[in-house]
Amino acid sequence: MKKCRAAVLISIIALIFAGFSTAVCAYAASTEESSTSSVTLNAVTLAEHTSYTSDEYFGVIHLSVDNKSVVAATTDTQGHVVMTAVGSGSTTVRYWFKSVDSSDWTSAAVPITVSGTAVSASATVSSGLVFPQTSLIVAKGSEYTMTGITLNGTSVEASQLLWVASTSAVITVEPNTGKVTAVGAGTAVLYAIDPATKAAASISLSVY
Repeated sequence: MKKCRAAVLISIIALIFAGFSTAVCAYAASTEESSTSSVTLNAVTLAEHTSYTSDEYFGVIHLSVDNKSVVAATTDTQGHVVMTAVGSGSTTVRYWFKSVDSSDWTSAAVPITVSGTAVSASATVSSGLVFPQTSLIVAKGSEYTMTGITLNGTSVEASQLLWVASTSAVITVEPNTGKVTAVGAGTAVLYAIDPATKAAASISLSVY
């Protein structure tokens, strides 16, 4: 009799656990984000070292680039996707966006072609976004934040700009502060973009 009761009790516990597991899985699936539509946005052509900024969105997730040697992408604090040309070629930037809080997620793709080289803003003395130098050598493991930056002749802080790096294998950069960490030997290009004017500048960083 005791064995029978134990077997019944084990069966009941197993059924309860199975029901709980099913409920948890169903809840987890219901809370996962999903896109209800997809769109291919207008193709963009950029010169190297220039940037393109998307419309303003309520939210952006799942940001990725098919070929990061062509374009680096990040988001700013206003809900824009900022795409910066770092090398020649073609790629696609992909992300999900919401226009307003109540809208569903839309999956977007932006085809980008990078061709030609723009004149670096660093070569212009009084206009555009200007860095104090065009190249810099730093030690692996060190941290650095650019100073001496000007926009149309007026001094600006690194925290007023949006930052991206051409490769995270050499340097990483905090998008909204500009703090750079040298993580591996090699050479990378650091880009800064002014969110208001879309002016851009770049500097070559060599890590030893």
